[in-house]
Amino acid sequence: MAGARQARIAEIVERIGFVSVAEVAATLGVSGMTIRRDLERLEARGLLTRTHGGAMAMAVERADTAGRSDSAARGETYDAEEPAFERRRRRNATAKARIARAAAGLVGAGETVALDVGTSTLALAEELVARDDLRVFTNNLRAAIALTRSRSPVYLLGGQLRGAELAVVGPAATAQVNDYYFDRVFLGVSGVTEAGYFDYALEDSEMKRAFIARARQVIVLCDGSKFDHRALARICALGDAGMIVTDRAPPPHLRRALDEAKVEMLVAAP
Repeated sequence: MAGARQARIAEIVERIGFVSVAEVAATLGVSGMTIRRDLERLEARGLLTRTHGGAMAMAVERADTAGRSDSAARGETYDAEEPAFERRRRRNATAKARIARAAAGLVGAGETVALDVGTSTLALAEELVARDDLRVFTNNLRAAIALTRSRSPVYLLGGQLRGAELAVVGPAATAQVNDYYFDRVFLGVSGVTEAGYFDYALEDSEMKRAFIARARQVIVLCDGSKFDHRALARICALGDAGMIVTDRAPPPHLRRALDEAKVEMLVAAP
């Protein structure tokens, strides 16, 4: 019975990305204490990561980037649809962890930072958990949950919750951003070309632009598979970000465009 229940919990976490103890207990018809014990056992087996009040899926690297790199070498690629969050999180997970560590090193003492939605910004949130001297604003519900383990105050923007992405979007959220000023904003993107930075969703792009307008420094977190990829929504021009943190250098033509736009490049160490 316990084994079957734990297998079901692992499947739910894998599919959705994160769950709360209360939700799983209600779904499976058992007590919250039983679910907590199940989560402890599943974490010990490396199948998930427990959070305050629930659990999140583990990030696992999937070796599926060769085709994307080859297509980028041949020219720009257009991503018509947004892949599921958990699939994106697993893709290039090791590179994203390197990027997150490098980005975390940029955050000074006592700063106010904003974290955008996406898999790379979630990895950064996990790197910032150990900090107790920051003020963190985010529209990324997953990042906010991860940061519950931190002693730094976390401010979650209010607005419409966008589906499986767990992104807070809409006019209420963008209006809130206009009331604040951030030392640094960290943005996730779905693509970078000479024309600028791109994202899958119009709603997320509006939030990114609101963050950009209120930041002293804008830092894009971007693994190398995003170079020469476009998506539905153009966020902004290359020069609207001050820095890209990545795991490898972009192709020469894109590097020239970034240099001309005076965008700094930080390539994370292995």
